Amino acid sequence: MLSSFRKRRAQKMDPSGVKVLETAEDIQERRQQVLDRYHRFKELSTLRRQKLEDSYRFQFFQRDAEELEKWIQEKLQVASDENYKDPTNLQGKLQKHQAFEAEVQANSGAIVKLDETGNLMISEGHFASETIRTRLMELHRQWELLLEKMREKGIKLLQAQKLVQYLRECEDVMDWINDKEAIVTSEELGQDLEHVEVLQKKFEEFQTDLAAHEERVNE
Repeated sequence: MLSSFRKRRAQKMDPSGVKVLETAEDIQERRQQVLDRYHRFKELSTLRRQKLEDSYRFQFFQRDAEELEKWIQEKLQVASDENYKDPTNLQGKLQKHQAFEAEVQANSGAIVKLDETGNLMISEGHFASETIRTRLMELHRQWELLLEKMREKGIKLLQAQKLVQYLRECEDVMDWINDKEAIVTSEELGQDLEHVEVLQKKFEEFQTDLAAHEERVNE
């Protein structure tokens, strides 16, 4: 009967409905409950902070990736332009393309930095690792395409410039032939010694000129 009384006493409630702790065991049990709950609360807090930090890093990565992709697409349009088909001002176009190549190379560090950031998150087991890996692969594909298009355009601009120079030289040679054709088709042989000497001198000058032009023709 005394034991039953003590049990009822230990479970007695105060007017607010809160259990009254009257024994050392009750107090120790309550203390352990509070400690367990607090430790769990701290774990959840730490986990929440880590998730927010991971989300922040991912969004930062996404922003940089989008900016880089936009920049690559803009430069791809320039690299894919076929302005080499227009033979006007090819020298100026070549100089502009060389400046464009320098700009692209100067920005190559952007994809290297993004690689480092993304691969670090992947190695740490980031929750968006697969998305990050896929994003990096696509950016590398676009970057390599940009480099390829840029290289091709540079080659075609050089080829176009050489073709224009060749056609110009051909035209110069044809103009020279037309100008000198009268010398080789002339039937004038001279009426006297003095006249023949004059004709020979002119022809020797022509042959010297011919030898110089022959080097250009045979190049």
